[in-house]
Amino acid sequence: MQIRSTGARRRLSSLAAAGALAAGVLAIAPANAAPVGVTTTVTDSAGNPVEGYVTAYLGSSDGSYFTAGGQYLADGRMNLPLEPGTYKFEFESIDGTVASEFYTDKVDLASADAVAVTGPTALAPVVLAPAPIATGRVVNGAGRPVRSGNVSLHANGSMVSSARIERDGTFRVGASLAGSYKLRVSANGYAPEWYANKTTEATADAITIGAAPLALGDIGVSRGGVLTGRLTNATGAAIERARVDVYRNGNTFSSYNDLTDANGVFRIDGALEGIYQVRFTDPVGQFVTEWFADKAGQASAAEIVLNGDATVPGIDAVLADDPSFAVDPATVDLSGTVTDSSGAPVIGAQVAAWSTPLKSGDEYRESYAVTNRAGQYAFTDLDPDSTGSSENQYKIEVEDVLGREDGQYHRVGRWYGGGQSFAAAAPAPVPAAGVNVTLPLTGGIAGAVTAGSTLSTDGVSVQMVEAKDGIVGFENVALTSLEDDGTFNVTSLKPGDYKVLFLDGSSDRFFGPEWYDDTNYANAKVVTVSSGKTATGIDATMEEGMRALRKPEIKGNPYLGGKVRATTGEWTLDGDTTYQYAWMVDDQVVGQGRTLKVSKKFKRERITLRVTASNAGVTGIAMVTSQKIGKKPKVKVAVNGARAKVSVSAKKVKAKKFTGTVVAKKIVRTDEFGAPVYKKVGKAKLRNGKAALTLKKMTKGKNKVVFLITLKGDKYGDAEVARTIKVKKR
Repeated sequence: MQIRSTGARRRLSSLAAAGALAAGVLAIAPANAAPVGVTTTVTDSAGNPVEGYVTAYLGSSDGSYFTAGGQYLADGRMNLPLEPGTYKFEFESIDGTVASEFYTDKVDLASADAVAVTGPTALAPVVLAPAPIATGRVVNGAGRPVRSGNVSLHANGSMVSSARIERDGTFRVGASLAGSYKLRVSANGYAPEWYANKTTEATADAITIGAAPLALGDIGVSRGGVLTGRLTNATGAAIERARVDVYRNGNTFSSYNDLTDANGVFRIDGALEGIYQVRFTDPVGQFVTEWFADKAGQASAAEIVLNGDATVPGIDAVLADDPSFAVDPATVDLSGTVTDSSGAPVIGAQVAAWSTPLKSGDEYRESYAVTNRAGQYAFTDLDPDSTGSSENQYKIEVEDVLGREDGQYHRVGRWYGGGQSFAAAAPAPVPAAGVNVTLPLTGGIAGAVTAGSTLSTDGVSVQMVEAKDGIVGFENVALTSLEDDGTFNVTSLKPGDYKVLFLDGSSDRFFGPEWYDDTNYANAKVVTVSSGKTATGIDATMEEGMRALRKPEIKGNPYLGGKVRATTGEWTLDGDTTYQYAWMVDDQVVGQGRTLKVSKKFKRERITLRVTASNAGVTGIAMVTSQKIGKKPKVKVAVNGARAKVSVSAKKVKAKKFTGTVVAKKIVRTDEFGAPVYKKVGKAKLRNGKAALTLKKMTKGKNKVVFLITLKGDKYGDAEVARTIKVKKR
């Protein structure tokens, strides 16, 4: 099969690289005459604008045509400046889901219609026919849709077309000609691959697309490959907290690293395809460094080949004891054991001995030690003879500087005696044994994030903010991303109270921020974290755009000749949020300020207020509608005990004209967003402009009651009157 390589297709990469997508025009001047605009629209058979290219070919005196200009069509609209001449035009889409064609409805340049361009020229609308396409959905290892990236069709070593991966993981990609192609998937944040789960175009499975769309179903992608193995000592016992570094393609710097767990196992996920060498070191110093397999240096280390998302097991090693690790008990000046608050020994903790001078500020670190695999440490250089000083006591600081396995709690640094600072630490004499230190464990917060059954949560992050201080700096904000299954588990939090924010941090964000539980920062639920424990079930369901937790309101006088003003409402993000206002009647915008004067042209109409909130690239829209606009009536409310009388009137209007209802509602509280919560305490009919009603469920003290007067007819608007009623006894 031959694939026609058109001018626009050849420019696919160069246009993007040169910024032609933004400029919109790439033209080659055939002469010196002033250019004129050639315009048209390009749609598919359903009338949808086509995102693609137009290429202009200029005729020469010998009857041949050559490429003279082109333009990227972002919205199916063409306005291509060309100098006068005779041209032929080719139209094609980026994703190939519609067939390319030459103007008008021709299959090649030779048969295309020639267009004489002598001045501004409008071509007939161009409608591109459906092309052979392939469809599918990109999912991660947990079967959840992957968001953003692209898929592309290739033939004979060249890219034919590409299409973006939509936010639900789906794609539609096509080619002008039916036939056999190779499909490449490049999902953001995942390792690229060829269909189906191949690493090169040569080994990729061919797909055949024709008249009927080819449904490929779900195509799985991964973060990358896996390298794993186990470290033991000469007796076969597992070595915990040894460090494993892997070097890719001969690099002299580590590409990935991991610490072995209690079973001596390491696992490096998400490794890129390549050739690796592996080094094993012991931060404790108990074992000798070596390279895989049993080599002394990188030059001689065995090479490990990782293809695609394969798992390479068996990267094992038996580490030899380092003879210099042993300590003569007779030389020990100060020793102890470091454990965490669960009682487990802390392996590889850094222990510092500080001097204790009389003058504050003169202290310094005298020496360092490292805990062994029983959590023990020892100093052999703190006696006055070895240091050359008169120090006979030290303050001991301990920090767990190594990493930890996923899901494990961190250990918080402490000083001997339990202090958190030099000043609060207890001194230890020299010589001394049993200078033990306990490191408190952090706590955690765990949960799951969903976005309905079809949308991907790629790019969503979770922030834990100290509830007392709020977001005032990175030191009191913990941030994590989601696992492929949408879960998260943060285990590095110091005990305390937190609020949790779910935020879309991707470049094409469309989820609005949300505080746990479905609110804003001021009203977010507090999650209490305890040492060595995880608060679970901190879940969220993301929604598109920002949400108004309390809707905007129309305040003021919604009557003829009056003025109304907009309130913003309460949104999921309030700090640094900006607002735009639109007042609309019958879907037509009649004002865009914070206020609007109610003129006669709004008589008997309802005015809708639309508020658009924007923050960090996320927007939200909320709308509220006024009552039907009419004249403003005169309303009086008189209250005597539990009885209330309401009268409605207007100049030169008979009382019988005013009929309707009166409802009395007591404000019992305000919700977490400041909106009043009502309870109905009375209702009566309005006849001849008057109504009398009995107020029920009133309590001792002040009662705030709102009287809502709804009038029949559309000449006068409804009214609302608030009264504070004091009840002496019940």
